[in-house]
Amino acid sequence: MAILKDKNEEGTCVEFTFKYHIPGEREGCQLNFKYFKSDKKIYDLDFGWTNITVKNYIEATSQFPVKSLSGSYLSFEKDLYELNWEEVDSGTLYKLNFYGSQQDFCLFATKEAIRQFGVDLQADWDQAPLH
Repeated sequence: MAILKDKNEEGTCVEFTFKYHIPGEREGCQLNFKYFKSDKKIYDLDFGWTNITVKNYIEATSQFPVKSLSGSYLSFEKDLYELNWEEVDSGTLYKLNFYGSQQDFCLFATKEAIRQFGVDLQADWDQAPLH
């Protein structure tokens, strides 16, 4: 499970879990997403993403910050369709904003933590049950 913890607020994090993965560029996967604020679950959402979206999201996080994205990753998906960021402390801390049809929240994380989150997301995708 890929978890990204807030640097400033203990108990605040996002958590992605792959429920299954259908191989193929034009296929997709089912995920579960949770957002906790101060150890309280705010969002618990099952949703689907295409494999193209997952691949791009992994690239945007594991190679964070991707210069060509200019501070924002957008997809055509309904759920969690936007991740944007702004540098808060000279490249050591970033404010991440997550947006979707039912989600709107932010957290603060270091570049290293965001990159590790992307690496963990890739590993989870690779190990997700096939459907």
